[in-house]
Amino acid sequence: MKYKKINEATVQCIISEEDMEEYGLTLADIFERNEKGEGFLRDIVERAHDEVGYKLSGDNIAMQITPLRDEGLVITFSDEGPAGFQHMLEHIKEVLTGMDPETVKEVVEDSRERENRAKAETLSQQDNHLAEGSNSGCRLFVFASIDCVLRYCITIPPKSALKSQLFKMDDAYYLALRKQRISQESFNKLSVKAVEFGTMASVSEESIFYLEEHAECLIADKAVSKLQKICLSN
Repeated sequence: MKYKKINEATVQCIISEEDMEEYGLTLADIFERNEKGEGFLRDIVERAHDEVGYKLSGDNIAMQITPLRDEGLVITFSDEGPAGFQHMLEHIKEVLTGMDPETVKEVVEDSRERENRAKAETLSQQDNHLAEGSNSGCRLFVFASIDCVLRYCITIPPKSALKSQLFKMDDAYYLALRKQRISQESFNKLSVKAVEFGTMASVSEESIFYLEEHAECLIADKAVSKLQKICLSN
């Protein structure tokens, strides 16, 4: 693992494929945030103190996770509030440069294949972990183009109980999803699917509030259903 201190409150960690294998992790563990994935993310934050002298000054940490084909994962986290989120947005734009959705899709598919070969019998246990694991009711995803957003939205089952918004900042598009009358398991599965087309940016409400104040709001409500209608009309 390689740590980089962006500022006093924001740290970036690069996790190689070898690191993932050493921990026995797959991308599904990370993005579905099951017990194994949550434990790994906590360890990443705790190790930052020894690696780069990072001192946690608050209880709320915003975290952005980006899959990379060669390096495995890039995890950026901050407890600096809106300012820290801005630093992470800048990092996302750097990562997206020259990275097409097919590259991300290949990474996810490779990970799923390794997971299925290794322990297909643990899927039911992972479902239980999801129910008691991440209770975050919101997810923020970033996409390199509006076409990527549309391609993801048409994979979401019609009339899913979600509150959704679409934002644009510079050349990136941000889709905010909030869980309503939908199970945590289904919500997590939608999150994993999103990584085939974009990147998970955050699971905190604060990140969405930041975009509401600083980004261009393209669709303020029911973004997913409205985008699905656009696809069906073409």
